[in-house]
Amino acid sequence: MHASRRPGLALTCVSASQEGGRSNAPMTQPIELDLRHLPSPQPLLRALEAADALPPGEQLTIVAPMFPRPLLMELAQLGFEAEPGEPQADGSVRVQIRRPDDAEAAA
Repeated sequence: MHASRRPGLALTCVSASQEGGRSNAPMTQPIELDLRHLPSPQPLLRALEAADALPPGEQLTIVAPMFPRPLLMELAQLGFEAEPGEPQADGSVRVQIRRPDDAEAAA
């Protein structure tokens, strides 16, 4: 597993081949940002920064410390797709964020 770390940001990338699968598709690495340990408003700002860096058609998953209603509203206004999961026992919520590809954005 390949992991990238910046101070205050937990970022993990796992390739399909490391998960035991093979694919002829372009290699993309699932990205998960664990933002639970950051003080407010850092989870919102870091999630928006990471979403903005996504190439068209790519996605990432964030783990927010609580249901991120302001983030979901901002992502929708910016044209991103965001799908929150169910809240976990600690109140955290996983959110899949995807930047539509150019053809989807034009439609």
